[in-house]
Amino acid sequence: MEEKPLKSVFFHFRFKFLAITAIFFLLWVILSGSAEFDQFATTLQFKLLGPFFIGSGIFYLVFRKVPIKCPNCDKFISTRKNWHCPNCDKMQGKERYLSDKCVHCKQMLATSFCDHCKKEFRL
Repeated sequence: MEEKPLKSVFFHFRFKFLAITAIFFLLWVILSGSAEFDQFATTLQFKLLGPFFIGSGIFYLVFRKVPIKCPNCDKFISTRKNWHCPNCDKMQGKERYLSDKCVHCKQMLATSFCDHCKKEFRL
């Protein structure tokens, strides 16, 4: 019998989407800007750089705090907890976000367990 793949909550997608959006915006600004900086400084693209990157930073901080919904039992799970790293087999020692890297081995967490139904799911 084949083992079913783990359900996913697309937690890491939040950050990948934000990074890709920021990269494409930066490329748009660079490629559409003029050769002279004085002319470029008066364009709309230059004026949008600051607010865009400030907004991106705020969205990053907000996205990592928003609880995720368990794909198995549909209950909300905190994104901040003392999680166990499957790579180095150690606990973090304090509450950390699921999007953070392990304190010991610097690897990102790929799966997590629901606090309610105790089932594993992909981040």
